[in-house]
Amino acid sequence: MRRTLFALLATALAALSLVVPWTSSAAADRAHPRIGLVLSGGGARGSAHIGVLKVLEELRIPVHAVVGTSMGSLVGGSYAAGLTPEVLEQRVSQVDWNVLFNDDPPRKDWPARRKQASDAPTFDFTVGMRDGQLKLPKGAISGQQVQLFFNDLVKGAETVQRFDDLPIPFRAVATNLENGQMAVFDHGPLPVAMRASMSVPGLFAPMEWQDHIYVDGGLVRNLPIDVARKMGVDVIIAVNLGSGYLPRDQLGNILGVTGQMIAILTEQNVQVSLKQIDPKRDVLIVPDLGDITAGDFARAPEAIATGVAAARKAAPQLARYSLSEAEYATWQHGRFGPGQPARQVGEVQIAGLERVNPGVFDNLVKAQQGKPLDRARLEDDIQKNYGQGDYERISYQFQPRSDGSDLLIVNAVEKAWGPGYLGFGLGLSTDNRGDSQFGLRATYDQTWINSLGAEFGAELTLGNAPSLRAEFYQPLSLDRAAFIAPYLNLNLSPDSVFFNDQRVARYDVVRGRIGADMGTTLHEVELRAGAYYGQTKVTLDTGSPELPEERITDTGLRARLLYDTLDSAAVPRSGTRVLLEVQNPLEALGADVQYTRAFLSATTAYSFGLNTLALKLKGGSSFGDQMPYYDQFPLGGFLNLSGYANQQFRSNDMAFAGLAYYRQIAALPPPIGRGLYLGASLEAGWLSEGVIRNPNTGQNVILSPEQNGYGGSIFFGSDTWIGPAFLGFGLSGSGESAIYVLIGRP
Repeated sequence: MRRTLFALLATALAALSLVVPWTSSAAADRAHPRIGLVLSGGGARGSAHIGVLKVLEELRIPVHAVVGTSMGSLVGGSYAAGLTPEVLEQRVSQVDWNVLFNDDPPRKDWPARRKQASDAPTFDFTVGMRDGQLKLPKGAISGQQVQLFFNDLVKGAETVQRFDDLPIPFRAVATNLENGQMAVFDHGPLPVAMRASMSVPGLFAPMEWQDHIYVDGGLVRNLPIDVARKMGVDVIIAVNLGSGYLPRDQLGNILGVTGQMIAILTEQNVQVSLKQIDPKRDVLIVPDLGDITAGDFARAPEAIATGVAAARKAAPQLARYSLSEAEYATWQHGRFGPGQPARQVGEVQIAGLERVNPGVFDNLVKAQQGKPLDRARLEDDIQKNYGQGDYERISYQFQPRSDGSDLLIVNAVEKAWGPGYLGFGLGLSTDNRGDSQFGLRATYDQTWINSLGAEFGAELTLGNAPSLRAEFYQPLSLDRAAFIAPYLNLNLSPDSVFFNDQRVARYDVVRGRIGADMGTTLHEVELRAGAYYGQTKVTLDTGSPELPEERITDTGLRARLLYDTLDSAAVPRSGTRVLLEVQNPLEALGADVQYTRAFLSATTAYSFGLNTLALKLKGGSSFGDQMPYYDQFPLGGFLNLSGYANQQFRSNDMAFAGLAYYRQIAALPPPIGRGLYLGASLEAGWLSEGVIRNPNTGQNVILSPEQNGYGGSIFFGSDTWIGPAFLGFGLSGSGESAIYVLIGRP
């Protein structure tokens, strides 16, 4: 009997022990329901989400799940990864979005060969060629810098694989481009999910991940309330940023029309989502963003303020979910802070390569594998490799290993529209002194022809200065410390002859060269030298026959040294460029004339704020030899003794110095360009006696005496992704003036 009573009592106590905690838990859940935060997309307008988070923190509202689309995924994913609203505000407000939307690393970090291709910029349009088909890039921005920014932003959670294991469970919404279905990221690298959710069609290239192609989630679910419901929350706090329709005056071009189409699609699915809100328990917050557009990233502080104002307006509804200070402190504990970024790299894997030799990443692997993570070095090495121009993007991720270290995976995505690239360009140079050059250009470049990275490049220009150039560049090692480069150059240039400042003749100079260089590339310096076979033909076009019409063999040797750290070839604001060229036709190699031609130029730029000073020095000498007229050193023209005609002076010896000041009057957002500028210049030059030799008579004809020349200019310039353009007015020291128009390279 007593055993029976004890058994009944034990059973009752056991049942009570189960019932009481369940009752307490249920009561607690009713008192403090699980809250899901839903953050919509909206580009730069999404900074308002940070303002909402600040007020939620003030009101001590806990968040148990976060779902974001597009910019909402950036803010929501960062918050879920442990960043406080204050840190988020600081990062988003202080980042230079113009730099972030510029895929390329600074020009000074480009390889020497790529810098040379940009030395004479031009209006260009480039498409890819692969398997005999023309291919276009996937978007205006590949998202290289954006991806690295995301990696750094959420580095405290970079080893987390399941988003339910984040400090706050998280989901990112994207659109599957192949079938138009909603894609919900609940695992994988967090930066990849955020980047996929933000891939605005036409602006960002789509995100390819695990055999799927993703674009911006706003196309299918810009306010993903249903996704949050499926995470088991009781209450939804939704932040809707609105569609941000473009006004009529911005719908007159393809960019405006495309943007408006996306806005229409977005607004349609938002209206469906809004019907899922329960007004009795859910809270809808709609910031009044006014004229802040999706592209106004520089106005992040204003957008954040609108989020603060809207959330405080909703404070009476939000207050019912507020916790006590002690409860909120308990909820915050462990959720916010530095997290657990990767510390030790056990192994490095390079993924995604098809054509590029993995050996180009050897320096990166050696610097990281088996060592403590050096994040700054990692991102620097990634950017240096990206600067080669072969990749759509290069990102990285970590996976925990059983020994406590992390596996570093570098995802190198090669350009899908390569490895062949076909370009088309336009160049124009004219002045009011009767000198004009124009050209239509087509280029073809083939990369990674073999495992050492051989390249072939060709350029054809049609106009009044036609040319054909081709080179096969064969590195002898992956680091390009040594290379050989056979080449072919054919060109026609219309050269003018001036006598006493008057144009007296114009000649067509046709030159052909075939040769091969050997060289080395060390850091920012490229040195090359080689032999060539050359033919030059001079024919009178119009005017007085001051020069004889002749055909000359000028076979010889040449050498060139180039050091270049300029940030722009067109309008540099920092850096230095030094070029030394030596040309030596030799009778011993079959040349009809023998002379030594040496040319040195140096440019350096220094900026303070929006202002830039650029100094250019150059000089040339034949060391007492008499050079043919077409090889003499020219001066005259825009920023080259402004006010005079283009190449008005020629001599065997020359020195020049020019100082330019320009101020950036407007910044152009990437990828459109760098900026618009107003500037002025002062220039001075010295030339030895201008002499030409008539081989028929053996007599020298003096065209101009030894002289000093001075000039100056004022100009308006632009530096854009399709090339530079200048409009300038020049005035010479002798009172001559000229108006110059330059577009690209003629």
